[in-house]
Amino acid sequence: MLHLESITKDNWVKAISLRVRGDQVNFVASNAVSLAQLNFLENFHAKGIYLGEEMIGFALYGIDEDDHEYWIYRMMIDQKHQGKGYGKEAIQLVIDDIQSIKEDHHHTITLSYEPANEHAKRIYEKMGFKEVEGLLISDEQVARYTF
Repeated sequence: MLHLESITKDNWVKAISLRVRGDQVNFVASNAVSLAQLNFLENFHAKGIYLGEEMIGFALYGIDEDDHEYWIYRMMIDQKHQGKGYGKEAIQLVIDDIQSIKEDHHHTITLSYEPANEHAKRIYEKMGFKEVEGLLISDEQVARYTF
């Protein structure tokens, strides 16, 4: 069973060592970039996605400064662990974590993905995210989950 753990000085090297498949490199920023970005984001959480003691993925999420709602900025599963259903389970863990920390006025979780990333689109739809029609951010499709 998967669980989330905060990225700390003890596990950040594991986080930046995770890799997506070669054909997915253009779909998500590296975890090193995400950890650097974290220095400039308030109210954001960097989490390792763990299978037992092994970090198999990474997520970065928090309250966006523009709309003051929760956004998932990054979500990835290491190439060695893809295709095993961990992506859906990891997204549910993030949704559950946000639900446990959010305030009453937070009603949505938003994310974006490359339109060419059909796999991500299908997983997010299965998890309850609905595309915001006509809304692209940096050429990425925006999708939203409503509590």
